[in-house]
Amino acid sequence: MTDPILLDMLTRIQRRHVLLMRRTMKSLANIVRAADPDALRTKRDGPDGWTPVEILCHLRDFNAIFHRRAQQTVAEDRPVLVTYDHEQMVIDHRYAEQDPYAVLEDMAAERERMAAFYQALTPDQLLRVAIHPDDGERPLYDFLMQVGHHDNDHIEQMTRVLAG
Repeated sequence: MTDPILLDMLTRIQRRHVLLMRRTMKSLANIVRAADPDALRTKRDGPDGWTPVEILCHLRDFNAIFHRRAQQTVAEDRPVLVTYDHEQMVIDHRYAEQDPYAVLEDMAAERERMAAFYQALTPDQLLRVAIHPDDGERPLYDFLMQVGHHDNDHIEQMTRVLAG
């Protein structure tokens, strides 16, 4: 990496988005711990929408998927990533039956591993590319930025459901 502007940009993206993924994890923990335990299982995002516990399970599982994809992108040359049916995962993994506090604990541990992984990457590694079947070529720094945005989308969803 010799371009100083690109190096600075990647360093800032890395620092800010690792911090963001840690902060959104704290926000999720605060929301879940403050929520009525029954509301986590009974309130729903519309007639066919998810409950807060299902949203949390989705976030936990995709946190692990995002981490595996990042590791694969570093380890392999232009890997083709596997896609997942997030609606089917709700059924197959029985999200509605899971303990939200255990899910939160598992997600927090995995999130910290992922944050440490991303924090240790070099700028050249952040430029490595994977092929997403739906989205095409994507550099690793794009996957890093996706984590916080994905969290934020579902934090908005969860707080809206709990407030309703």
